[in-house]
Amino acid sequence: MKIVAMGGSLRKDSLNLKLLGHLARCLEALGPQVRSLSGDDLRIPLYDADLAAPHEAVALHAALAECQGLVIVSPEYNAGIPPHLKNAVDWVSTMTPSPFKGLPVLLASASPGAFGGARAQMQWRATLANLGAFALPGGITVPLADRNLAPDGTPGDPRTAGEIGKALKAFLDFATRMDERG
Repeated sequence: MKIVAMGGSLRKDSLNLKLLGHLARCLEALGPQVRSLSGDDLRIPLYDADLAAPHEAVALHAALAECQGLVIVSPEYNAGIPPHLKNAVDWVSTMTPSPFKGLPVLLASASPGAFGGARAQMQWRATLANLGAFALPGGITVPLADRNLAPDGTPGDPRTAGEIGKALKAFLDFATRMDERG
């Protein structure tokens, strides 16, 4: 099984980038092949229907077209979706065939705040549903992440670590069932 893990902020020391690395390692330990896309992979010029798709968007489309599941690790910017991730999704949404139709998606976020990025996840759910993707209920939120994540993204809180493990297994079970339906 192939999984794409996409996200983090563009900042080098992003809490969400740390979480993305941790989730990718955990998923790989469970068996799937994981391709992580962050930073420069997501530095895509602003969407403009008058322009040809930039090579970064074409590469993202290709990666999503061959995967069986997507993990979006999204920061929360002013209680919303970060523009660089939304821009990447917007570019890919214009390409055919749509890699989002029927794609299982796990949403994850980390924040120094008490909500752990949950408000951005609500907006992601609406966007993904519009594209025909299936966001797994619940998702992963890591509140107080500036204190709860080690430098490698490992949660210091056993409860958070346990919730992440449960969410990843549920996501892989869901992605496997969807892939079998084919």
